Amino acid sequence: VLFRSDLSPLNPLDRRKFLESSNPFTNNLYVLGYDSNKKLTSINPATLQNLITYLNNYKIVTDKINIIDGYIINIGVDFKITVFQGFNKRDILNNCIDTVKSFFNIDNFGFNQPINLSQLSFELMRVEGVQSVIDIKVKNLTIDDGDYSPIAYNLNIATQNNIIYPSKDPSVFEIKFPNTDIKGLVI
Repeated sequence: VLFRSDLSPLNPLDRRKFLESSNPFTNNLYVLGYDSNKKLTSINPATLQNLITYLNNYKIVTDKINIIDGYIINIGVDFKITVFQGFNKRDILNNCIDTVKSFFNIDNFGFNQPINLSQLSFELMRVEGVQSVIDIKVKNLTIDDGDYSPIAYNLNIATQNNIIYPSKDPSVFEIKFPNTDIKGLVI
């Protein structure tokens, strides 16, 4: 939700027009918060009011600050690995899933941070017993897939040289349900 200095919400259809017509002393502040399960969400009204009160103490009189919700791009990860002989495939797969969970821990991500699939592959290769990483696919999960953000993002177009780039609009990649959104397969 976009708020003007008078704290009235702006219709999402008027968002672009409002941002483009802003005066040259306007600063846009994009924010997101966590819910009780540490999932990304819009900030609540009390936090918004506290932020406005705090910022009003430090901004210059001519400055205007638009506080705008950032975009959440929910994703899922599917990967395939091979395992050296003598290792328990189930244990190695569970260790790889834990590695992917750690890689995508929301504390490691910020606005407009890309996803380096080569780095993810490297992290999977570091798991003891992994012989090779065959494939890593990242998919966009939206409201059509369940309890996810309504933001649809074409990850194929956004991927160049094994790096998934975020949109120009301030957004954060999130694996909302790591226990179901991360799937691995041992070949």
